[in-house]
Amino acid sequence: MHPAKSYALSASPHTIATFRALVEAIVPNTPELAPFGAEQTIGASELGVQDYMIWELDHTLALFFGMELTNFPLSAPTAGMLNSGAVQLVASGHAQHAPNESLWETSPYSAIAPPDRIRVLAMLEELIVDLGALPPPYRDDGGFVKFIVDYLVRGTMFGHYSEWSAYGTTRLDTPTERRLEHFPIGWRQAGYPGVSLGYRALMGFPLTIVRKGGESTIV
Repeated sequence: MHPAKSYALSASPHTIATFRALVEAIVPNTPELAPFGAEQTIGASELGVQDYMIWELDHTLALFFGMELTNFPLSAPTAGMLNSGAVQLVASGHAQHAPNESLWETSPYSAIAPPDRIRVLAMLEELIVDLGALPPPYRDDGGFVKFIVDYLVRGTMFGHYSEWSAYGTTRLDTPTERRLEHFPIGWRQAGYPGVSLGYRALMGFPLTIVRKGGESTIV
């Protein structure tokens, strides 16, 4: 088995459940869009974006230890941070929905309703939590907590709306080994037509110039 794939499968059930709950809350399944086509209803968890987030947190981000830049796996402690936030939300009495007790032992964050998962992100970002109760390296480090919460939202959106899921069976390979297996679903949802040679995301804004004599030119 490819090492990246075996690594993804070896992540703890607690970590996988927590990140599945995270991406599900940020880019949910949207059955109300069914009239526009089945692909429009697909959410991030169905595209496996939780695997993308776990891989990126454990391999792409790096922390400084002393004078050296060292890869420090962050998926497990980040899952712990989210679960601690969920526990604190429920304990504060501010959860808007009762948690699913059957999921609590595996992952408190996955046990709370999607709207409450977003509330946990807001609490963490605004530092309305007991920082001392968070796992290292987030414990008592509000700046790092704020950074990682922002990354979690942006990373989930990128994983969903980029071509990553369309790499299919090669999505956890190194970039040079990945191969597109179909047109990305996120691109269809966003109305992105795909890559084109010479394509420009923004070529400027139309500007109407009224010249002497009354004629107008759009440039």
